[in-house]
Amino acid sequence: MKQKLFLAAMAAIAMTSCSNDETLEINTGTRQAIDFRTAMATRAAETTIATLDSFYVTAFNENIIDLPYFKDLKFKKEGSFFVSEDKYYYPGDGTDLTFYAYAPSATGLGTDSIEIDNTNKNLTLKDFSPADSIPDQVDFITANATGNKNNEKESVHLIFEHRLSQIEIQAIQQDNKVYNFEIKGVRIAQAISKGNFDFKNEEWTLSTDITDKTNYKYEFDKAIPMTEQTILMNECGGAMLIPQQLTAWDVVNDKENTSKGAYISLLLRITTKDGALVYPFKEDAEAKGESEENKTYAWAAIPVGTKWEAGKKYVYRLNFANGAGYVDPEEDSVHKGEPILDGEVKFDVEVTGWKSNDYTGDMENGEITEDLDETDTEDPWGGE
Repeated sequence: MKQKLFLAAMAAIAMTSCSNDETLEINTGTRQAIDFRTAMATRAAETTIATLDSFYVTAFNENIIDLPYFKDLKFKKEGSFFVSEDKYYYPGDGTDLTFYAYAPSATGLGTDSIEIDNTNKNLTLKDFSPADSIPDQVDFITANATGNKNNEKESVHLIFEHRLSQIEIQAIQQDNKVYNFEIKGVRIAQAISKGNFDFKNEEWTLSTDITDKTNYKYEFDKAIPMTEQTILMNECGGAMLIPQQLTAWDVVNDKENTSKGAYISLLLRITTKDGALVYPFKEDAEAKGESEENKTYAWAAIPVGTKWEAGKKYVYRLNFANGAGYVDPEEDSVHKGEPILDGEVKFDVEVTGWKSNDYTGDMENGEITEDLDETDTEDPWGGE
């Protein structure tokens, strides 16, 4: 009897470094079609079992023809399992099938190219770039496994892992009682934006072209007032970016950031508690944009040089207790790279001594006269 390929999922996806791993079970056996139990997120939120609704598989077998057993085969949720429309079976000679599972599809990742290497039984995601808009970014997960007809009673385990880094930005203003901060957006600037992913070796090869560095942005519909701890990316979950070592913006020696160093920036409006505008600076706020309205917000930047690793979540908590960062190098301002709040306002006080003048009163005629110095001939009452 021919062996029908059966893939049943019981667990999930390897989550961030502080999360529990979820394992996807793939059972193989007779009279069973390929099926799974899991889910898929469509935007910049991490994939979990509860959110995965489909994924894709390419398989290779041992044969003399350099072609895959099947490619980009979609498995879609149907009842308790995920099944493919076209059914496939294990080879009857007991040879292995090599599986590469991934989600979303190449098109869903914004590229039309998953390159197939039949000789080495490998896949490569080519020229992947995350969407520029953070809410439009997607989580990318993959898993590798092998199986044959002898697995009909045992599970073949697929362990899905996140292949991108998740970035979340928060803002903190602990112990600040004098400034109001309104945040209208976040930007992750000058990260490498293009790379190839090797499925077999589970590693990225990044572009070395400096022009492939880009900015990722998320502007809010309404400004968010900063509190002691402000969550800024609740609606989109966080950015999903290519793992890499960031080179921080050298704000001291390269204020205009010609070398494209990395930084995080917030679109801000800063006022004092009494209502005076602090940032944008006066000349920048008065500049008219295309809308012919005064500038209401401006970007405030902080250099970052983190190493992002695949499958890990990085939470940046920007503390505004003692400052507000630097004027973003991409602001149309003469103050690029300058501190927005520069030094604490404090005073060195000196009080001069009292100057003494003596006056003599003539009680008989009611006149008061000043004891004048020999050089002082001025009548203090304006007389002549």
